[in-house]
Amino acid sequence: WAASGWGFGSTGWKSEYSLVEDVALHFTCLMDRLNEQRLFQPDLCDVDIVLVQHKSIFPAHKGVLAAYSQFFHSLFTQNKQLQRVELSLEALTSQGLQQILNFIYTSKLLVNSCNVQDVLNAAAVLQMNNIASSCQDLLDTRSLSLAADMALPAEGSSAATSLLFSLLHF
Repeated sequence: WAASGWGFGSTGWKSEYSLVEDVALHFTCLMDRLNEQRLFQPDLCDVDIVLVQHKSIFPAHKGVLAAYSQFFHSLFTQNKQLQRVELSLEALTSQGLQQILNFIYTSKLLVNSCNVQDVLNAAAVLQMNNIASSCQDLLDTRSLSLAADMALPAEGSSAATSLLFSLLHF
């Protein structure tokens, strides 16, 4: 925290302070709290994203989704009272959408051979082009192989290929 400012104004001494927190810390704390609300206090969220085919419900905040996804931005600006978004696209899976939401709220995206296609599809549908192109690059460069193309190692095995992305620009 840093405090600044007080001085003599036209009406006498003025006691006014501006308290400033480190910007990165401030936004990290804010997003951490919003993510906690999404995960543990869904009643504080203002929209449910529903994957109809998977019968999955993902509580979220419209403003957060609209800030990261052109799809959600367009949807929520055209339908301001929307509280439930039902998506029945085959391309969207619970695993893919969950990873995208985790990225939106935490800036971390876990992509591995088991979920890269699901994440790519979700990113494409939600118009998050940088994530989609990063996933496609991983597939094109064979950094990750699709799960169907390889025998999968046991969960927790060090042979599992996983990459953690922190995408700064989206």
